[in-house]
Amino acid sequence: MKITKRIFFFLLIIDLCALTVLAGETKWVTVEGTASLENITKVEARRMAIDNARRNAIERVVGVDLISETLVINNRVSGDIVCIIPHGRIIDEEILQENVELSPSIEKTAAQYINYKVKMRILVAKEQGKADPFFSVKAEINRNVFKAGDQIELRITPTKDAYISVFNILEDETALIIVPNRFRKNNFVRANSTLVFPDENDIKRGITLEAFIGEGKRDTKEMFHIIALKEPMKFETAKFSEGVFGIYNGRSGLVYDLVKETVGIPLSQRAETFIHYHIMK
Repeated sequence: MKITKRIFFFLLIIDLCALTVLAGETKWVTVEGTASLENITKVEARRMAIDNARRNAIERVVGVDLISETLVINNRVSGDIVCIIPHGRIIDEEILQENVELSPSIEKTAAQYINYKVKMRILVAKEQGKADPFFSVKAEINRNVFKAGDQIELRITPTKDAYISVFNILEDETALIIVPNRFRKNNFVRANSTLVFPDENDIKRGITLEAFIGEGKRDTKEMFHIIALKEPMKFETAKFSEGVFGIYNGRSGLVYDLVKETVGIPLSQRAETFIHYHIMK
């Protein structure tokens, strides 16, 4: 994803120490996750095993069973962004051990099957409060599959007055902020009104969202993470690295940094949604 005509990306760099103040409860747990290698690649199995470990960590801390539909937001984005779900959020992790192993079949006459297994140490933050059932945000884009160079349009509608932030989550878990930006600082949207980006004024100024695939890749799957807040999200300038279109220094924040920033916001004060899209050459 790139924004043309000098629109700046504000790159998230969140200090972990801020989380201690914001989050109500955090806990490290050690868990395992497995995934069968049948009919999938080793890379895909590894990703699934890590996601299973993450789910197990959240279930252990929060004490609820999480259905897979809640967890698997986009199985092509690294890590499946499992850290962005209700009840609990993963804010840090490390892989202690990983390997491929043979597992016996349930049926004695059946052949053994191959699993990818990971053992992880994961830090989970437990969400505080309850969500406002009357506060939600609807978002859509002009299509879900793009060719490189196609223009993308976002339409976002909150059910209550809200400050809208839009993050582009890349396949490597890089998090870039799209709205607000230095050319469009006002992100306040009235209840049941629709924020369009880019709108006619943006386009007249040469600001567009263009589907982009990195060098050497044939396709990519990315997502938009839309956050609606009842109060504006205030970022300290020191927490951001700023990059001009065409100059990406690789020092952006990751999904975990975004989670660290939002986990301290009460559930009653925010609404979130996700849009997944596929870019092909």
